[in-house]
Amino acid sequence: MIFGLDRHSSAKAVYEAAADRWLSYADLRSAVRQRSAEFRNSARSLVFLFCKNDLRSVAAYLASFETGHAAALLDDGLVPDAKAALIELYRPEWISTAVDVPHPDYARAGEALWRRHSAPDAALHPDLALLLSTSGSTGSPRFVRLTRGNVEANAESISEVLGIGPAECAIMSLPMHYSYGLSVLNTHLLRGASIALTDQGLLEPGFWETFRKAECTSFAGVPYLYQILRRLDPARLNIPTLNTMTQAGGRMDPALIAKFSSWIAERGGRFFVMYGQTEATARISILPSSALPEKLGSVGLPIPGGRAEIDPESSELVYSGPNVMMGYAASREDLALGDELGGTLRTGDLARIGEDGYIVITGRAKRDAKVFGLRINLDEVENLLRAHGPVAVVGKGEVLRIYCEYGDELIFAEHRRELCERLRIHHSAFVFERVESLPLTANGKIDYQKLTGLP
Repeated sequence: MIFGLDRHSSAKAVYEAAADRWLSYADLRSAVRQRSAEFRNSARSLVFLFCKNDLRSVAAYLASFETGHAAALLDDGLVPDAKAALIELYRPEWISTAVDVPHPDYARAGEALWRRHSAPDAALHPDLALLLSTSGSTGSPRFVRLTRGNVEANAESISEVLGIGPAECAIMSLPMHYSYGLSVLNTHLLRGASIALTDQGLLEPGFWETFRKAECTSFAGVPYLYQILRRLDPARLNIPTLNTMTQAGGRMDPALIAKFSSWIAERGGRFFVMYGQTEATARISILPSSALPEKLGSVGLPIPGGRAEIDPESSELVYSGPNVMMGYAASREDLALGDELGGTLRTGDLARIGEDGYIVITGRAKRDAKVFGLRINLDEVENLLRAHGPVAVVGKGEVLRIYCEYGDELIFAEHRRELCERLRIHHSAFVFERVESLPLTANGKIDYQKLTGLP
C-alpha cells in the first residue's frame, strides 16, 4: 500500500480537528480501502480531487494512488466558474468534492464523490499518477505531470534530511493541494509519523488549540506565515512540543530566518530553509539547521539523489533528479504524453553555487512571482484584466504592481476585489497605477524590465 500504510496499525496517523478525534494507521487504511473499493469499479481514470485539509481528501488522494488512477489535486474553495472550466477542459471520470457538481455528465457515486456516466475519455499515460496546478489559487489550466516514482523519491529524500521519525507530528498549516503542504503529508506518512488536519489559519484560536491537542512537533510555513507568526510571538502560544520548523515557498527575509532559527535553537529545536518547485514534486534543496547562521541567505544543498548546476551562459539553476516532472499539461490530451524532460529541470531561477555546493538564489528568469507563499503566473493575472484595457503586471517583493492605461480608484478597487476573490490573496498584494502608455520594446512587446525599474 502507498507510503507503507500497511506497516503500521495501532500507531496514531491522523488527528482530525473538525471531529476532534485521532485515527490510527489501521483506521486510515480502512478509510483508504473504502474509497479504493469505489474507484476500482472503473478502468484507469482521471480523478479530480477538490481538497480540504480533511480525512475525505487524504483518503481519496491515497486511494487514487492505491488503485492506479491519476489524481489532480485542486482547491475545493475555487470559485465555481474556475471549477467548471477545469472540468470541461480535462473531463475527469471521477470528482471528489464537498459540494455538489451541477453538471449533466456527472452523477453522485458516494459520499462527496461523483462519477462521469459517459464513456471514458482520452487515455492516460501509464506512468501518470499525480497532477498539481502550477498556480492552484487561480484555477490555472496548466498542470505539472508527476509519476508515483517522483512522489516517492521526493518524500524519501525530504524525510531523510529532516530526520522524520514515528514520534513526529506535523500540523497541516498549508493546503494539501499545494506541493509544499502535500510533501508534509507524504513524508510523515512514509515514516509512520502523524499529521494534524485543520483548515483553520494561524490567526484563528482553533489552529493553536489543534496544535496543542495533537502535541504537534513541527510547523511548515511560507514567508507570509512566518510574518504572521512573528506578530503572534510564538513564545506566548504555549506550544512546548514544537521542535522543528521548515520554511519554503519563496525568499524569506534573512533577519526573520535568523530570528526563528535562534528562537527554536534555544529550545533545542531545528530550523530548515528549503527551496523547491512544483515541477520537482516539492523540494530541490534543503539548508541544514546546523548550517545556520553561517549559511544565512543560502537555500542549502541538493536533496539526496539530486544534482544542481549553473548554466554558464544564463546563470540559470538547472536541477536533475528522480523527482523532476514528466512535463506540463494544458488539456486532457496532454495526459497521454510521456516524459519530456528526462529528469532535468530548468528552474527559471538565477543562482550561484559555491565551492562547498551551497546554492544561493539571486533572481527570477520567468514570468512568475511568489506572493504570500503562492506562486502566481503574471501572464494569467494580466489575462484576467486585459478585457478592460491595456494592462501589465510585474512582481515586486510580496506585491503585484499592476499598470493600466485606463481606470480610476473606483475601477481599481473593483479589480482588487475580483482578484482577491479569484486568487484568494489579501488585497494588500495588489497595487494599481494608471499610466498614459505602457513602455514597449523595439518589437512592440511590453517592456517588463523597464516597468520593474519604476519606483
